[in-house]
Amino acid sequence: MRFMKMTGALLAAWACQIDLVAAGAPDQSPLQLEVIDPFVEMHTGPGRGYPVFYTVEQGETIQVITRRTGWYEISTADGRKGWARADQVARTLLPTGEPVDLPSVSYGDYLKNSWRAGFNAGQLSSDEIKGMDTFSFTLGYRPLSWLGVEVESGKLYDNEIRGDYYNLNVLVEPFSHWKLSPALVVGGGSIEIESQPELTPLEFEDESFYSLGLSVNYYIGRNFVVRTGYQSYTISGEDDDERLDRWNLGFNAFF
Repeated sequence: MRFMKMTGALLAAWACQIDLVAAGAPDQSPLQLEVIDPFVEMHTGPGRGYPVFYTVEQGETIQVITRRTGWYEISTADGRKGWARADQVARTLLPTGEPVDLPSVSYGDYLKNSWRAGFNAGQLSSDEIKGMDTFSFTLGYRPLSWLGVEVESGKLYDNEIRGDYYNLNVLVEPFSHWKLSPALVVGGGSIEIESQPELTPLEFEDESFYSLGLSVNYYIGRNFVVRTGYQSYTISGEDDDERLDRWNLGFNAFF
């Protein structure tokens, strides 16, 4: 009973602290953030019509005081106070090295307009194939906080089959403000089988395909994401379409 009371008290205090920080309560220490872009513009008020009177440079720290829709009131180490756009505050880091997590600022905002590179490994299966291993490299770009595109080059192999595949994917991530964020993956490409089983060759060899899948992104550290997912590939064969299923786990870095 005593443990439950202590736990309840701790949870209540933690929730209260979050509310006070979000509201910019004066009796709480302001949140300190490190600027990683070349600069953050400080305006005299929370709106584009207010002039810029100062810029905070890369590597300097700012403190978050309070917020309005799309804007945050911040202060600098030397005591200057002003308002910065939320998309610029998104490009800051916590003392732990993680992207800031504030209302209206998400991991997707932090990674907007950034490139991503990564690799993943998985297994491919169908009625004819059981547990074929895959390995691929990806390179992509994120023009919006919730939308990304990537190209993928991979290899598939087992004891008797060798091949390559090339894919262009569009990633839609509607909940990019979540640390564990689901995404829809839509793509298309081609597959090339270099060697096949002699007794029972596959019904496809060099074919095009389209794919549809779901992935889950887990944001860790400063610019890194662990990604796992499922994709269904439909290969256009000469007679009938062939369906392949793939589960994969990978790692991406943003820059």
